[in-house]
Amino acid sequence: MFKSVLDSAAAADGGSLALFVERIDGQTEQFVINRSLASRGTPAYNKIVSSLRPLSADDCQTIAAALEPLLTTTPPIHPLADFINTLKQQPSSFEN
Repeated sequence: MFKSVLDSAAAADGGSLALFVERIDGQTEQFVINRSLASRGTPAYNKIVSSLRPLSADDCQTIAAALEPLLTTTPPIHPLADFINTLKQQPSSFEN
């Protein structure tokens, strides 16, 4: 599903994170964890969205599993592990 982690970034909104990964099909997919100050205490807080597709809870589990092998080639200071853990915690009622 994924070839490599290309980049990551932190937003100026108080804590949101972005992860850019190269997919097998050559496209770059961006995942964003919403951790903005404005979203704290709301259902939107800590939700992950994709730049290419809506995500169901099952999709999040599949993506987390597909990202795990990239942990061996990504520096430990990178937020990849945080993305994997957050994807695994998405509630079953989650829809983008």
